Amino acid sequence: MTSGLLRASAVYGLANALSAGVPFLLLPILTRALAPAEYGVVVSFFLVVSLSMSLAGLNVHSAVSVKWLDRAGMDFPRYVGSAMALALLSTAVCAVLLTGAGMLWHERVGLGVWLWPLAALMCGCTVMSGIRTTLWQSQRKALPSALLQVGTAVLNMALSLLAVLTLSMGADGRIGAALCAGVLAAGLGVWLLLKSGDAAWSLSIADLRKLMRFGFPLIPHALAGAVLASADRFAVSTQWGTDALGVYGAAAQIGMTMNVLSDALVKAFSPWMYAQMFARSSAGRLRVVAATYLLIPVWLILALTLWLLFIGIGPLILGPSYQGAIGLSIWFLLGGAMSAIYLNIAGLFFFTSRNEWLSLASVATAVVAVGLAPMLASRFGLVGAAVAYLCSQSLLLVLAWLLSTRVQPMPWHRPLLAWRVLRRAGRAR
Repeated sequence: MTSGLLRASAVYGLANALSAGVPFLLLPILTRALAPAEYGVVVSFFLVVSLSMSLAGLNVHSAVSVKWLDRAGMDFPRYVGSAMALALLSTAVCAVLLTGAGMLWHERVGLGVWLWPLAALMCGCTVMSGIRTTLWQSQRKALPSALLQVGTAVLNMALSLLAVLTLSMGADGRIGAALCAGVLAAGLGVWLLLKSGDAAWSLSIADLRKLMRFGFPLIPHALAGAVLASADRFAVSTQWGTDALGVYGAAAQIGMTMNVLSDALVKAFSPWMYAQMFARSSAGRLRVVAATYLLIPVWLILALTLWLLFIGIGPLILGPSYQGAIGLSIWFLLGGAMSAIYLNIAGLFFFTSRNEWLSLASVATAVVAVGLAPMLASRFGLVGAAVAYLCSQSLLLVLAWLLSTRVQPMPWHRPLLAWRVLRRAGRAR
């Protein structure tokens, strides 16, 4: 890998560690200030947030990031303005749909009706601020992207502590704090886009068509991804109740450590990968293959190392009622390793804009997860649900890789040559 890629990875890694460290750093506090049932409400809210990502925002931040590399001859600020308008509209539609869903399922999920549309708002805010941060990433401006991410995280944590500890607002306080931080970050992100000239408040039907062509095929993919991430948790909630979901959610939060690290690398790796692919050369494709293969053992070793670490420090992190989460976390850490490898493969679909194939892999895996998670949770309890999560992430990786060979043929069968080409590129720099 190039030195620039490593520097960017370090910046994103630190930013992700600090931002994703908010829920992790809050674990010792929330698992002592909130009963497992109350913490289960927080987990349920963020499950609905993950489901909302399939519609709210339509992934326009990813479209903007990719289009930056191919912006010659177009009005790019107008394109970004169209993306922001589409994000706002899709968020409003999602909020209406979630209100209806909340009226039907609020008792089963254990989440008040009024919180359901707020989950859509949370997603919309994430996409709006994400337009600014992902565009900075494509522009190779890692530091400002990281600063906005970290600033949002610090605000989130400060408001959460104020709401939960000082104002004694419980689960509602934690949810409200996250929402307030998201709204402020979205507002700041939009202001920075307009101030820098990267965006303009204008609309283009042609741009909207391109954005919807990018975003709509991803709706099944995003929805399926949310199902994959939450099928096990919904199974625990419906079969074992919010108390068990609180413990299970704490284990999943420990596993999110892998997602934090993988997201950091993907943010740095994606612009490098797109640059290699845009070169349209066999050497560029070989370098991408080599980097992907190289990361597989890295993620697996890292997952096992983190689990051993958490065995030692877990009793200090979690409250007495949540100690069972430590043993469960291994399944989430390994699932995070599978997800990290998958994200490298998913970039090939984004590069070609043939996202419907990625949706095919996600939907097929989600169908399996919906059946597997309740079955294993019923038979083996919380461990069964966690194993179902790992199995689903592994299946998604395999299917995405198989379909990627059709969408974007790569020299996967030449690992040794790919490694030599990557090493030669590294020496040349």
